Amino acid sequence: MANKRGYHPGLVDLAAGQISREIFVNEEIYQEELERLFGRAWLFVGHESQIPEPGDFFVSGMGEESVILCRDRAGKVHVFLNSCRHRGMKVCRYDEGSTAVFTCPYHGWSYGTDGKLVGVPYFREAYREKLDKSQWGLVEVAQLCLIQGHRVGQLGSRGAVLSRISR
Repeated sequence: MANKRGYHPGLVDLAAGQISREIFVNEEIYQEELERLFGRAWLFVGHESQIPEPGDFFVSGMGEESVILCRDRAGKVHVFLNSCRHRGMKVCRYDEGSTAVFTCPYHGWSYGTDGKLVGVPYFREAYREKLDKSQWGLVEVAQLCLIQGHRVGQLGSRGAVLSRISR
């Protein structure tokens, strides 16, 4: 059981310089790492050279989250959670490529490379045209930064300020 600072007594022997293998398989420790490290840290997503043209995409990961690094039709770079806003299915099932839209295989919702919801099957019949598509776009990561062609992002907004750690 961890104390307030995340230290797990008995798992680390500072005098001998050894750690227990339990650290690598303990679910509680893993969940703490996801929250404290991956939820707050700047994580490498990809390099701009992987998406040179509008419509190009590359699927990466941030912690347990699958994310899409893509360049929209206007040339702007985005990182979106690879998850349909309707039912949570992955909208991009390929590792890399080029596309005009990302389409969820479950119900067919489609998103432009700028993340906007552009297509909903049976929009008139199922939603009576009352679904506000502008509110249902792909979720963009909280922060995204460019460092010499490398794209790094944060899932949350509680992490370190990048200007302080990049100096």
